[in-house]
Amino acid sequence: MDNYMVNLIDRLIPISDFSKGKTSHIFDDVKNNNAEYIILKNNQPTAVLISIEDYKRIKKLEEFFE
Repeated sequence: MDNYMVNLIDRLIPISDFSKGKTSHIFDDVKNNNAEYIILKNNQPTAVLISIEDYKRIKKLEEFFE
């Protein structure tokens, strides 16, 4: 398995992790390490958690291409 796939698998988190006391760690990782997480609900990708800086960059790119 290539490095991208390993990294992607590491970033998959079930939504239940937010109720298991892992929320602070996840948010700190996003803020401090620019980490991204794919949130699973019923084992299906449902949302992506990214830093506010990444979100702002995406919005600027979106505006540029419109």
